[in-house]
Amino acid sequence: MTVTRTDEADPITLLLLVGGEGDSPVEQPIRQARQAAARDLLETLLEAGVVQRAVVATDDAAWAAGLPAVIDLDTPDEPFHFGRRLAGLIRRYGVRRALVAGGGSAPLMRADDWRRALAGFDAGTPAAITNNLHSADWLAFHPADEWLAVVEAQERDNGLAWALAHQAGLPTTALPPSAASRFDLDTPADLLIARAHPRLAPHLRAALAGLDWPAAPVEGVLEVMAREGGHLAVIGRSSAAAWAALEAATRCWVRLFVEERGMIASGRLAQGQVRSLLADFLEQSGPPGFFAELAALAEAALLDNRVILAARRLWPPAADRFNADLGRWEQVEEPFLRDFSRAAKEAGMPILIGGQSVVNGGLLALLEALEARRNR
Repeated sequence: MTVTRTDEADPITLLLLVGGEGDSPVEQPIRQARQAAARDLLETLLEAGVVQRAVVATDDAAWAAGLPAVIDLDTPDEPFHFGRRLAGLIRRYGVRRALVAGGGSAPLMRADDWRRALAGFDAGTPAAITNNLHSADWLAFHPADEWLAVVEAQERDNGLAWALAHQAGLPTTALPPSAASRFDLDTPADLLIARAHPRLAPHLRAALAGLDWPAAPVEGVLEVMAREGGHLAVIGRSSAAAWAALEAATRCWVRLFVEERGMIASGRLAQGQVRSLLADFLEQSGPPGFFAELAALAEAALLDNRVILAARRLWPPAADRFNADLGRWEQVEEPFLRDFSRAAKEAGMPILIGGQSVVNGGLLALLEALEARRNR
């Protein structure tokens, strides 16, 4: 398509989409943490002076009361579709230059980080900037209203940067990997890691202060990372940058098992094409055998088990996934995930289980927490 040059006077509009989590007991703390992080994010962006207006799309008006933003409520009883919701916001508010973020996006980015990230974004040339091309948590792009067909096709936010870069050909820049650029709040493990981090914005820190989930998995992983000669396993959609940071900051031995990076953005998950060697091994060994072998190889583990679930063509409800992450296997209904969670709980080693963030941004955030403790 023909892309017109963007008027340099167009303001940057924050489109902040917050909602979608369920109301089960295990999902409520994540919903509250993401709402608190969204409030922090809006305040940080306004402090940084990089956005001129903000629209908050949410299914819950109560938490957003008093925000310096337009509140756009989701349509009741209408299934949420990320792309259609975002495209509707772009049309409704005449957005040309958009910064799109979710509630749990970038809880560690401060005002100076945002100024550096968006430096030059007010130029007229069509472009996009994201924290992660393979799995975007936030994305700034313009002219937003000329890519609505690509936007509308996205069921999830993770794949939008990839689609704009590879399908639409929009020049896209990804930030260098860091805890600030890669860490977000998606799973219980992310909240546990955030709680241990020394640099949280005030609303999120207050939301996590009352969290009664156990600290033992995070503390156990940090202890192994801190000890010279400790043995750590990192399993899932990790990256070379995360491994390099781990090797630079610790003197522990690392076993790294990396599979299916970009499985969401590339469409492999939606098309049922995810493959996993570890899932095949687990099929032969069973969950108890899998974790017995893992415990023989490592003293602690960070485990992105979504790759294993996707390879088995399983995607249980969020309540099942999150209870399994926390080791509450008795509350998990899906049979395989229940057995998997029980075996992990009984493995006799600290294991942090979650999604992609656990072995990327979460790992980087843990390294920052470790450094802060050493400095103390």
